Amino acid sequence: MKPYLGVLALILGLLFASADVTAQAKKSDKEKKVKTTATKEKDTKATKEKSAKKETKKELKKESKKEAKKEAAPKEAKKMVKEKEAKKEVAPKEAKKMVKEKEAKKEAAPKEEKKMVKEKEAKKEAAPKEEKKMVKEKEAKKEVAPKEEKSIAKPKEKGKETPESKGEEKDEVVGKTADGKSVFAGSRGGHYYVGENGSKTYVKDFEGAKIVGKTKDGSPIYEGPRGGHYYYNSNGNKTYVPKDK
Repeated sequence: MKPYLGVLALILGLLFASADVTAQAKKSDKEKKVKTTATKEKDTKATKEKSAKKETKKELKKESKKEAKKEAAPKEAKKMVKEKEAKKEVAPKEAKKMVKEKEAKKEAAPKEEKKMVKEKEAKKEAAPKEEKKMVKEKEAKKEVAPKEEKSIAKPKEKGKETPESKGEEKDEVVGKTADGKSVFAGSRGGHYYVGENGSKTYVKDFEGAKIVGKTKDGSPIYEGPRGGHYYYNSNGNKTYVPKDK
């Protein structure tokens, strides 16, 4: 009997021990759940507090901005009033300035018109002089053109003479230019020298020209190679006079 009792006692002990372990395990699970719930509640509470603080800060900022605007509003109003007053003060000055400019333009207009009239009159007065000058130049060219015989210098051929060289040999040398070129007496009474390109250039005055007298207005009277007496008029044309003049 004793061995059986011992076994029963062991079995009962084991049962009680397992029951105690199970109870402790359940107790620890409950404690863990309680702790987890408390932690969650704390976290939720902290989160709510943070969001509440943020909202409070936002509200404070809004309030400060509103107060700043309220304080700045009178200053802005004063500034706008000052600007309007400044514009009102400037407006008459601008109007006076514009009036003065208009008056100055009105005063300047007659002067400009007078200046333009004077310029037109000056042009009208100058026009006949220019026309006369052009007419004189044309007449001088017409009179000189038949006398001038331009020719291009050509190289001499062996054993032959050019027509220009023949003409130079026939015409008499009657003087020299200021730079030392020989002046010839032409067949028609004109005086010329031969340029570097072989062309004839007619001249009036030259060194060695034979002057036989003067006209009433003091112009020199020349004697041509044929004995004729002449002078150059205001147009540059040759005018012959009697020998006894």
